[in-house]
Amino acid sequence: MMENVRVQASLLAITIIMTAATAAFGTASGASYTVGEPGGSWDLRTNLTAWASTITFHPAEQLVFKYDASAHDVVEVTQAGYRSCSAASPVSAALRTGSDAVRLDGGASRRRRYFICSTPGHCAAGMKLEVRVTDDDAECTNRLPPPGPAPPGAPSGITICSGGPPVVIMTPGVVSYGAAPRSSSAGLGSVLATVVMMVSLLLGLTIV
Repeated sequence: MMENVRVQASLLAITIIMTAATAAFGTASGASYTVGEPGGSWDLRTNLTAWASTITFHPAEQLVFKYDASAHDVVEVTQAGYRSCSAASPVSAALRTGSDAVRLDGGASRRRRYFICSTPGHCAAGMKLEVRVTDDDAECTNRLPPPGPAPPGAPSGITICSGGPPVVIMTPGVVSYGAAPRSSSAGLGSVLATVVMMVSLLLGLTIV
């Protein structure tokens, strides 16, 4: 009877690990969004506000601005600069290559990013973009109960977040810790961590 409980608990833990690994791979490389596509671009014709409203942006993803460099540029500004269409106090230097990639970082101070074209009259004509970055660390609420009793004082339950906060897995005799990566450079580490956790569950080892 007890052996059946342990087997069931291990199978549940392995299933959860595989789910977490799948979520990790889904966010490991970080999505890339070309501004305005598929129907437009960084220009005066595209409704950039409507375009941004259809996408949920996350940290580690990137925006790609493609445009006619002889007529436009890309300037990241503050909220005040966005509202007034002023590039007088930019957040960073203007981009003018015609194909610029901007990484979306996390953190409370970076959850909203603002971009305008500084060519006179262009921002006022609608060439401005507000991007809201969803911080998964702050919004992670997907918690499952542990498959077995936890030792006194030990963490319990399983938390899985698409953006990569810690994942704590507890089964009888096994405590495993892992994290889903936020960038492509962590992809191999995620694979190795997942394999180690699965092996530890099968062998009944403890990994801290």
